[in-house]
Amino acid sequence: MADALPDGLEDKLVSALQPIRGFVLAQSLYQFLETGAHEVLASAGTLTVARLARSCDLDEDRLRGFLQYLSNEDFVELTAEDEVTLSAKGAEIAVFRPWYTLLVGGYTGAMVDLGRALADRGVYASRDAAQVGVGSCGISRFDALPMAERLLERIPGGVRTVVDLGCGDGRYLVELCERIPGLRGVGVELGEQSVANARKLVRERDLTDRIDIRMGTATELPDLGDLPEPLCFITAFVLQEILEQAGREAIVDLLTRGFQRHPDASWIVVEVDHRPADEKVMLHGLGLGYYNPYYLIHHITRQQLETRQFWEDLFAEAGLHVTGPETPDAAYDSLGLKLAYLLRAAPGTPEQAART
Repeated sequence: MADALPDGLEDKLVSALQPIRGFVLAQSLYQFLETGAHEVLASAGTLTVARLARSCDLDEDRLRGFLQYLSNEDFVELTAEDEVTLSAKGAEIAVFRPWYTLLVGGYTGAMVDLGRALADRGVYASRDAAQVGVGSCGISRFDALPMAERLLERIPGGVRTVVDLGCGDGRYLVELCERIPGLRGVGVELGEQSVANARKLVRERDLTDRIDIRMGTATELPDLGDLPEPLCFITAFVLQEILEQAGREAIVDLLTRGFQRHPDASWIVVEVDHRPADEKVMLHGLGLGYYNPYYLIHHITRQQLETRQFWEDLFAEAGLHVTGPETPDAAYDSLGLKLAYLLRAAPGTPEQAART
């Protein structure tokens, strides 16, 4: 005789399957955006499945099954006449594409490697650096870019050249130069695909006369030749990588060398406050939805998050004058975990004396 099934088993199964549902949905929405199907539908309004398949060079039968899945999740409307339209929820998802690009496109490999990374301290989980760069720069439009703009406005006399160390796909630097008339830009990036993406974007935006994208590491300060000063270095979510890969001393050395070479420069740093054990953060919807996976990913990849106090102590150790931090607009992110600082050579330092 078969054992009696426990009461409420189906309800418990439904609850247990929600993480799997979320996993499949996240991957599916990422591909919906990446294949171009979402963009084509957003532009056309309503199309037959056959027409959408031809427009995106996709297999019609498999696309139909994919769209039926998305229809069941209320991201598209699929009719009996085989016509498909974005739902209101489906149309809105495009705004949040950078988060899917970063976390799904950039770090799916890290989740595959999670077990190995947990077992062996010498193993780092993998990531798609190009997608990380695209996603990070896209998200920066909502936080790092406006924070940097506010800090740039606080620099006496303004800035004529911005040097973005670890510029990713260049979108952050391009948009900064577009917003500030006459601003020159130099972007430095190690990833070959990211450099190609950045140069392509610069050409598309007709900014080749103002922005120079170079291949190199963030710790190698570029030769700026006769580019106009004063200048401002920017490291957005980059010092966390240097910290894991080369240590605290390497960051202090980088900042020190930058101000020794350019005593009148400014430096904007954007980092993330590391507070995974803070209940006020982790009980918040954005804390669980974004920062909790973000914190996990950074524990297993070549990046090291630190606290606000850590960064402020490090800047003090480097002998710098600190303005900030700026935090994102609370209407977008009320947790205030992304921090932007403006650094200058402190009064009385050799760098400051070199100005006079």
